[in-house]
Amino acid sequence: MTEPTESVAERPSVHDAAQVMSIELAPEQVRGFAPDIEQFPLGSRVFLTHLTGKPEAMQVEAALRIRDMGYVPVPHLGARNFKTEQDFVDLVRAHSRNGIAEALFLGGNPALFPGPLGESVQLLAHPVLGDSTIRTAFVAGYPEGHPAIADADLAKALRRKLEICDARSIEARVVSQFAFDGAAMGAWARRLHRQHPGLPVHVGLAGVTSLTRLIKFAMMCGVGASVAALKRSAGGIFNVMSDRNPADVIEAIASSYPEPEAPLHLHFFPFGGWEKTLAWYSEYADRRDGPLRCHRSR
Repeated sequence: MTEPTESVAERPSVHDAAQVMSIELAPEQVRGFAPDIEQFPLGSRVFLTHLTGKPEAMQVEAALRIRDMGYVPVPHLGARNFKTEQDFVDLVRAHSRNGIAEALFLGGNPALFPGPLGESVQLLAHPVLGDSTIRTAFVAGYPEGHPAIADADLAKALRRKLEICDARSIEARVVSQFAFDGAAMGAWARRLHRQHPGLPVHVGLAGVTSLTRLIKFAMMCGVGASVAALKRSAGGIFNVMSDRNPADVIEAIASSYPEPEAPLHLHFFPFGGWEKTLAWYSEYADRRDGPLRCHRSR
């Protein structure tokens, strides 16, 4: 099985970080996913969404296809999307039959949900993981906080998830929701690294797309805290209508946290299409001298 390609240099440049960047797709997008390996190296991670109403068999097929392409699939497992506990068990077993080694464990969005599972900690503690092939667990992070959960409760929940992973010999990693305030994101990553030494953090970035589309997704995903700054940076109708890239966010992260104390990586939400984001990032990495550095990436 293909392992994630990650630099082991002490301080790799952003070009090296291209080998550790990840991207998120809906399962139905995978059949059309054929990236240039110069832009998206084999061994990179591809996260696969898990949405209410979407057939879970589609995610299983997509994960297998991504694996067979030479990438590392990371299917989302959203607790509140399962109608029964058995549905969760069946999905984990289906992925395990295909040798899927990584997954993102989420609570999920619906305030009202049909099944008995409502929190990601329930998934991480479930016995089925003991018999599964999943050995890396991503959990969610919130650089700007959560609109419905106090910061102290978020910190407590993260500690509990890390404890469960440690007890089960599962590698834990944090992947964040996207945001637009790079300085706040860098400060958040620093806090996590100091509170949990060695914990890999993947900061979420919106991919290349229009400002209006970015604002739409930001409001849908509950990351409105930095939308005001995003709007102020538009500057005029031309900039509102043209595509926007996350270079300023990446550079603000680097300025805020120039010497990461633990692995720090990039995770893209390609709202404007994966092709645009991968092409832009490849060009950006080639012409920039490492604005984001990762300490002993893995």
